[in-house]
Amino acid sequence: MDLISKYDLIEKIVNTENETLLNQVKHLLEEEETESWENLAPALKSSIKRGLAQVGKGKVTPHNEVMKRLRKKYGK
Repeated sequence: MDLISKYDLIEKIVNTENETLLNQVKHLLEEEETESWENLAPALKSSIKRGLAQVGKGKVTPHNEVMKRLRKKYGK
């Protein structure tokens, strides 16, 4: 799945009011996270932890700005 498709999917999830769907997605992601975190390379784990720390410090780019940049770069 390409990056723009992933962000479109994220946008749909953010905009839905369907609690059942949201709970199903949450369950799938938590299940995947639990099973695969142990299998990630140490460098990738470190990168993820750095990203989460940046989020905790407020060093984030709003979703709409990311989408704007991606659409400009990839022409969608």
